Amino acid sequence: MYYQQSGRYSLGGLFTGAAIGLAASAILAYAYGRGLILISDAHFAAFATIAFGAAVGAITGYGMVLGNVRNEKASIAVSAVVALIALYVSWAVWVAATLRSDPEASDVSWLGLALRPDALWKTICVINQYGTWTLGEGKAEATHGAELWAIWIAEAAAVIGVAPSVAVHIFHLRPFCETCGCWAERGAHLKKAAPANLTQLKRHLETKDLQPLADLEPANKDNNLSIALNSCPRCRLFHTLSLTHTTVTRSKLGRRTLRNNVILRHLIVRPEQAETLRLLSVSGNSTPGIGVTKINAAAAGKK
Repeated sequence: MYYQQSGRYSLGGLFTGAAIGLAASAILAYAYGRGLILISDAHFAAFATIAFGAAVGAITGYGMVLGNVRNEKASIAVSAVVALIALYVSWAVWVAATLRSDPEASDVSWLGLALRPDALWKTICVINQYGTWTLGEGKAEATHGAELWAIWIAEAAAVIGVAPSVAVHIFHLRPFCETCGCWAERGAHLKKAAPANLTQLKRHLETKDLQPLADLEPANKDNNLSIALNSCPRCRLFHTLSLTHTTVTRSKLGRRTLRNNVILRHLIVRPEQAETLRLLSVSGNSTPGIGVTKINAAAAGKK
C-alpha cells in the first residue's frame, strides 16, 4: 500500500554520497570554525552549530540520492561519519584561529593541526584550562574546565545528531522506481482546504477512493491540505501520493506559528488515479466541486 525503500545500495553509491558530503562539508567546516570566533552570544553560537549540522546532513543526504542509495541505515552511518570529520576539521580551524592572538603560535595552520591529531588534542586541552570566552553577562573569568568540556560535548552531539536526522529526511523525500532505476519526480501538486475528519479522508484514500479529494473546498491561508504526486519520469507507471496538513495559528501578539503534519507519505496509486490527480491539479482550483467521475471521463477523452 505504501512505498518503502528497498534497502539496496552500492559501494559506488556510498562513495558518491560520502565524497560529495566531505567536499562540501570541508568548506562548511572552515566557515563554521572561523565564524565561531566572531560570535559572542551563546544563543547565536548554538544556532550556528545546529545550522552547521543540518547543512552537512542535507548535502550528504543529497549525495546519497545522487548515488541511488536506498538504505536508511547506510545513509545514517555515512552522514554521521561525514559530520564527525567535518566537526574535526572545524575544530582544527577554530583552534588555529584562536592561536593567532598568541605571537608565539600565530603561524600555526589549521591544516597542520588537522594532520596531527595529537597536537590538536593537546592544544585543545591547554585552551580548556584557560578558556577563550565567557558564558553569560557579568562573568569575570572565561568559561573553562568541566563547564567548557560539557559545552563542547553538547556541540559535538548536536552536529553528529542533527546531520543524520536531516540526511534521513532528504532520503525520504522521493520514492525510487526499482524497475527503471531512478528517483520519482514531483508531478501534480495542489492545495485544498483541510476536511474536519482527516482520519476518514486517509481511510478513503487508502482504499483508492479519490472522490473526497475532489469534493474538498479551495485552500485557505490558515488551514489547508497539500496534495503531492510523485511519478517515475521513465515508465510513468509508478506513482505515489503524499498529503500534508498545514495549520497557521496566531498568538495574542500576532505571532504566526506554522505546523505541518504528514497525513500520508508515498501511498502507491495506479496510473489512472495519478492522471486523475493531474487533471484535478489543473481544474480543481478553478472549478470547485468538480467530481472524479468527470475528471476520469475527460482523461478517457469522453464528453
